[in-house]
Amino acid sequence: MNHEESNLQQQCVAWFRAQYPQYAMLLTHPINEGSGHTKTDRRRQGIHKAEGAVAGVPDLLLFMPSRISYLDKDGVEINRPYHGLGVELKTEKGILSQQQKEFQYMFRSAGYFCLVVRSLEDFMRIINEWIAGADADVRKNIAAAHVEIEEARKQRELEHFRKVIGKK
Repeated sequence: MNHEESNLQQQCVAWFRAQYPQYAMLLTHPINEGSGHTKTDRRRQGIHKAEGAVAGVPDLLLFMPSRISYLDKDGVEINRPYHGLGVELKTEKGILSQQQKEFQYMFRSAGYFCLVVRSLEDFMRIINEWIAGADADVRKNIAAAHVEIEEARKQRELEHFRKVIGKK
């Protein structure tokens, strides 16, 4: 990923976390990079591959099912549910590698939606549509889990603070 794409990805993640903190844990970046130009990069790539890294995986994955409408390559509207979303970030002139095209094909075949995003505005639009298309019960369950996790985290921090200052 180049510097411009990295900046775009950081902007997208920052916006998502600010806009949808209750879903923040469900948006992740699979660490799958390495140019392979240096011995360290090649070693790291070998380790990642042995650990299960696959070339072409999108830059961001959102583990939230949704129903979305879009126009296919023939202009036919498709409206169907998907298990989750993959987002590949590219500059205006950036193109998909062969591995990215192949992964997107497999990803879609498995019931996931995948697309290329070239701006923060595009990312914001697709995420807002994605979340609006998610089942209300799914959104409610995720929000409830988020509250539980945050309350437990606050309780652990309080217990740690009390331990540090020597009070029970």
